Parts: sequence; structure tokens; C-alpha cells
Amino acid sequence: MKHKYGLNQAGFPASEIEETSAILSSADYDGLEPNYIVDGLLTTPDGCERVRRAADEHDLSVPAVSTTLHWEYPLSSADEERRRQGIDVATSMVDAAVTLGADEILIVPAVVTPGSKYNDHYDRAVDSVREIVGYAADADVGVAIENVQNNFLYSPREFAEFLERVEDAGSVTAYFDIGNGFRSGLPDRWIRALGDWISKIHVKDWMTNAHRPTYPLQGNIDWESVINALDDIGYRGWITGEVPPYNSAPHRMPSQLLETMQYLFETNENDCRSELTGA
Repeated sequence: MKHKYGLNQAGFPASEIEETSAILSSADYDGLEPNYIVDGLLTTPDGCERVRRAADEHDLSVPAVSTTLHWEYPLSSADEERRRQGIDVATSMVDAAVTLGADEILIVPAVVTPGSKYNDHYDRAVDSVREIVGYAADADVGVAIENVQNNFLYSPREFAEFLERVEDAGSVTAYFDIGNGFRSGLPDRWIRALGDWISKIHVKDWMTNAHRPTYPLQGNIDWESVINALDDIGYRGWITGEVPPYNSAPHRMPSQLLETMQYLFETNENDCRSELTGA
């Protein structure tokens, strides 16, 4: 079984969802991943319907709904008003996911700030995520937690233990970001440790010297080890690019990114591995 390929809104090549959907469909993507942002389309029923129609008209699925708002409204915040706002963002994402037919939302469970007490952040994150997972379960939507640079859950073992703390509330998984995994260890170590917890994959590379993300195969990630690890856990789910559009000719990025992702992750990988290793 081949993977399905999507593109996160961070890389959408056009400002209008209809044009983006047409470009992704023409490039042979399977889906698109919209972000829940302030005053964005997903904040209103009419906007959600517009995204759904655009995707449907171009035979695209919506595998998940993501957001960056949990950096502004952390689910572990000691400020109860901000924490509640973060929970409200997540429940609104669930409502959008229902309209869009997405099976999961992506959340950041905490943002730990310098000088604050880690254990307090941990406990508040557990409470917040359990509430969100319970709300999502009633709507038959899962909650996927992404590994990010938030000074929280530093290792795959700690990440898995957090998931175990909240799993009885409903469907909760790991949304594994390969580039972020490289920044906090080795992606293949994360993949093998998380195993079946992983429901979806974000793809980007990382340039160590420049300390910034980049397009796959243009950074320092050992992609052969990533592919081997995903094979070892039997992963055959969504592969979604999370990179910016090109500064010039942004419409060209999606097709070129998809070609690279398919080169890396397609089922028949022998030729790919030979080229990656120089064998």
C-alpha cells in the first residue's frame, strides 16, 4: 500500500483555497492540511464549507486540521484565561474537522517558558489534553500531538509516557515531525520508540549550520535511516509536507516537493536507497 501525500497550509502556493486546491490536484496530491488561524476560513461555518467544497471539487481529502495558536495560547499556561483560550481553539478545530471530514486535529500540548516549573506545565498539559481528547471523542475525531521545540517532552520515551497518561480519554496519537525529531535527537530513534503511536508524518529537512528548516534532501537529515525506521514500524499513513512556498513561482514548489517525497517514501524503495547510500 502506498502512502498518501498532503501539503500543510504553511506551503500553500496561493492565497485563495480554490486556487491552492487546483494546484495540488494538478500535482497529484491526495490531500491538503489547513491551519486554524485567527480570522481564518476555519473559524466560521461558511469558511469551513468553502474549504470542504474546494477540496471536494478537486478530489482532495483533509487528513487533519493544524494550528500555530497553541504557541500564543499554551495548553500548559499558568494564566487560566490563556489556557482556556487554547482549549477553545482546539475544540473549534474539532468542529472544523467534522465539517471537513478530517479524522484528527494536530495540537501542541505545552509551551514551557524559562524559569517556570516543568512539573506544573506537565500537569496542566495533561488536564488540557484530556479535556480536548474527550471533546474530540464525542465527535469521532482523534487528537494528534506533534513533537516541537517547546521545551517539553524532550525524549521519545517521555513523549510516549505522556500519551499513555491521556489515552483513556479518547483517541490520541503522535503526529511525528521528522525535522523536529532531528533537532532533538535522531528521527529514526524517535520513530522506533513511538512506533504504533505515530498516526501521521510531517516532512521537512533541517540545516544544522544555518539552524533552520529546509526542503527534504537539502539539509542534514539521514533520510535512509528515517525510511528504514518507518519500514520497521510498518508505517503506511499520510506523509504531509510542511515547508514554505518558493519566494518566486510558488506554484512550482508543491509538484517538486511531492516528487521528492515520493522518491523517498514510495513502497518500492530499493533504487532510492541505492542512490541515497551511493551503493
